[in-house]
Amino acid sequence: MERLRTFGIVAHIDAGKTTLTERILHDAGAQPHVGSVDDGTATMDWLPAERSRGISITAAATRVQWGGCTLQVVDTPGHVDFVAEVERCLHVLDGVVVLVDGVRGVESQTVAVWRQAAARSLPRIVFVNKLDRDGADFDACVAELRQRLECAPLPVVVPFRDGDRRFAGLGDALSGAVQWFDGRPDAADVQRLQAELRAAHERIVDAAADADEAILADALAGRRIAPERLRAALRPRVLTGTLVPVLAGAALWNRGVDWLLDGVVHWLPSPAETPRTGLWGLAAAGDPQAAFCGLVFKVQHADEVWNFVRVVRGELRPGMAWVRARQPGEPMAAPELWTMRADRHEGVAAAGPGEIVVLPGEFGLRTGDTLCAPAAVEALPPPRFPAPVLTVSFEPEDGRDLARLTQALRELAADDPTLRVDRDGDRLRVRGMGELHLDVVADAVRARTGALFHASRPQVDRRETVAVAATGSQEVRAMIGGRERAARCVVDVAPAGDEAPAAVAATGGDGAAVAPAMDELRALVATGSIYGPLHGCRVVLRDAVGDASGVLEPLVQQAAAKALAQALDRAQVVALEPYVSFEVRCPEDAMTPVVADLGSRGAQVAVVAAGRLGGRVEGRAPLARMLGYVTKLRSMTRGLGQVDLRPVGYARR
Repeated sequence: MERLRTFGIVAHIDAGKTTLTERILHDAGAQPHVGSVDDGTATMDWLPAERSRGISITAAATRVQWGGCTLQVVDTPGHVDFVAEVERCLHVLDGVVVLVDGVRGVESQTVAVWRQAAARSLPRIVFVNKLDRDGADFDACVAELRQRLECAPLPVVVPFRDGDRRFAGLGDALSGAVQWFDGRPDAADVQRLQAELRAAHERIVDAAADADEAILADALAGRRIAPERLRAALRPRVLTGTLVPVLAGAALWNRGVDWLLDGVVHWLPSPAETPRTGLWGLAAAGDPQAAFCGLVFKVQHADEVWNFVRVVRGELRPGMAWVRARQPGEPMAAPELWTMRADRHEGVAAAGPGEIVVLPGEFGLRTGDTLCAPAAVEALPPPRFPAPVLTVSFEPEDGRDLARLTQALRELAADDPTLRVDRDGDRLRVRGMGELHLDVVADAVRARTGALFHASRPQVDRRETVAVAATGSQEVRAMIGGRERAARCVVDVAPAGDEAPAAVAATGGDGAAVAPAMDELRALVATGSIYGPLHGCRVVLRDAVGDASGVLEPLVQQAAAKALAQALDRAQVVALEPYVSFEVRCPEDAMTPVVADLGSRGAQVAVVAAGRLGGRVEGRAPLARMLGYVTKLRSMTRGLGQVDLRPVGYARR
């Protein structure tokens, strides 16, 4: 475990995550060629939709050897619509490499994935990529890291530019080592670059001196301090997230990738060094001799079903019996155990704590399932996912294709926890995270089934809440078996002041009547009364009684339903719209019409700023008013505008 590093590569879309992963595979000797995203030959982008669109849609895992360590690398999508892939991967990672585009700097999705990693206290290192591009500015990116991410960045690998401002080399500020790309610069440039490297080294010494008095004394005495001592002094701060090493390079040309891999080995933790929380808060976590326990963090329907598992305790072997913690049932076993390189696999004889492996086969597993030894059933905390915000309907041209469409969608929903599928007569209602997400799902269904179907325009998924507190009390009577029977329920509803799904609780009632009443209330809360599921409120069953001759469940359920309906009518049900945060980048001369157009869409603009890349506008707006906004933005900005949208919950419009 001490020689294992498990990390993800996260960033905004098009920052170069997959390109970097391809270079890692090549440099570490895992593959002889270097795949290309543009040519559709990237090993990690193996889905047909990924190769045709040139983006990552699903997370891909691989394993390489570097510096005496085993590196388990997860390449994650950058588009916000595929947030589930990032969320479930971060749930099982020990650290992350955050890519920043050297030209575009810190972008909206960079901020989002940074916050996701920070919420799990994952150590982070930053790789400023694409420094070979015109307009790339390493110092500006470091300043943005400090300002927008509110972190303490520390450059440990810095870029060198020659007299013509070309990206000419890299310097290791810890050791003083230098890499030149196209021959050594002239003497004047060398002197200037050496001064830059010394300044970067002094900043590292200052940071280390704050943590180690012996280093402070040596620094004041002018003595040289070994890189290993500096790293040892700084590493505890990196592991707690209070310090962030920053490295530089250009993955496309394989510049700085080797030093980034060294940085992963030196700065990121092994499972033995992670805090004893989350997965690693399990009793005896990390002990290879303990009873087996692991988490299924991803399910993928490919040529067969791949169940990705991270082992937390004990050892997993082919043919070994295990059970699901949520439904122990009969023990199951997988005849094979794989390690993966995207869609390619290699069989292994065993997997110990910290390792990521795949159980091939259909076992009915879902993301978040805990697998454990039959004699030691314990549950690990599962990842949490946001609710979908858009709905489309799939209507087959031939009704005989409905069953095939349903099966394909249910398989995709098993893979993707943010995808929901319901049947509505001869149509299928499909709910997802955004327009791109639903487009990709439609393409995947067509590829799997060959069926022709019509996909409707996306509609926003609304919710409802209540304006004031209210109470409903209803009694239901019926003649049953020649006798009059009765049931009565009293239900309270009240605003909760949050954006969570409505909570349902019981504070009173006859024991036999409470259970059926609560079942009915939970079902009604999940569907809502007018606009959609109840959100941001509390529903309390205050009383539920039947007559002396016994409780009849249908009567109790009718009484509960009528009491809730009366309470909601009195509480003034209001609609909640899904909102998105937006970040628009555009030329400065287009900012006035862009801001005006956003205002016409009901947007709440929070930031209007101009910088080295033009204008930036940030805020939040109703999702329904932002559908199709990309086309309008490009029209207003002569094709130069860009927008990123991220769901941020529900609110009254």
